[in-house]
Amino acid sequence: MTEIATIVVGVDSSAESDTAVEWARSVAPTGARIVLVHAWELPIVTGYDVVIPLDPVEIETAARAAVGEVVARLGDDRVEGQLVQGHAGRGLISVADAEDADLVVVGHRGKGRMSMMLGSTANYVLHHGERPVVIVRGDHVAPPERVVVGVDDHDIDDEHAENESVRAIRWAYDLPGVRDVRVVHAWFLPALAVGMFTPAVAELDQMDAAANAVVDRVVAAVGPAPEGVSTTAEAIRGTPGFGLIEASRDADLVVVGSRGRGGFAGLLLGSTSAEVAAHSHAPVAVIR
Repeated sequence: MTEIATIVVGVDSSAESDTAVEWARSVAPTGARIVLVHAWELPIVTGYDVVIPLDPVEIETAARAAVGEVVARLGDDRVEGQLVQGHAGRGLISVADAEDADLVVVGHRGKGRMSMMLGSTANYVLHHGERPVVIVRGDHVAPPERVVVGVDDHDIDDEHAENESVRAIRWAYDLPGVRDVRVVHAWFLPALAVGMFTPAVAELDQMDAAANAVVDRVVAAVGPAPEGVSTTAEAIRGTPGFGLIEASRDADLVVVGSRGRGGFAGLLLGSTSAEVAAHSHAPVAVIR
């Protein structure tokens, strides 16, 4: 089992940020480091007849005091603070790389409201980071005991027994306190293919069987679950994004790979991963 040693968390003054910190504390084992990263930058002032003197030292000092206040309030020996200047997403990735972090955690929305479903910082980290990322969002935020993992079997063959889905399940198995891992693969028939006629039940059963075979293949590639962790594998009907979003209603965490069958070479993040991260009812982990 790979133990989580360092978690980097993006923080600002938003409620989502506070929830992200609490989620990180719930999964960090004793002795781990939780690095709270706050980005600051000089505000942009526009206007021909307005001149506002800005002291960068004063702004940095205020930011440092704010982070220090959060660390002191938590009273957790695992927690420390860091400041970065500039773009929050780039700063988070930079700190995560420098600290060799095992995990980056961000709230789904921050103080900015430029993105409707995901904040700009969460979007940036999801698309540009190289480490596992957890977007903390949803109707309930709890330690991840019940985990749903969305999988497919792309790139798994006789020569290669690993892909993002295999790594996602292994990552879920390593979570502290995990009890139940539900491994699912979603399939659907596009309306264009179905037309006005409903396929025969036998055909649907065949497609269910094919989807179950995909799940079984991925689970077999992962190997046995750790002691104390139960694993269920099943096919679900619906688009991958919709299926996982519905499954998230009864989960503490949804885990997906960064790229699936539908990924195009030019895209940084698969469409299913992005959809689930934006609409899940529970926190979402994206694994590379």
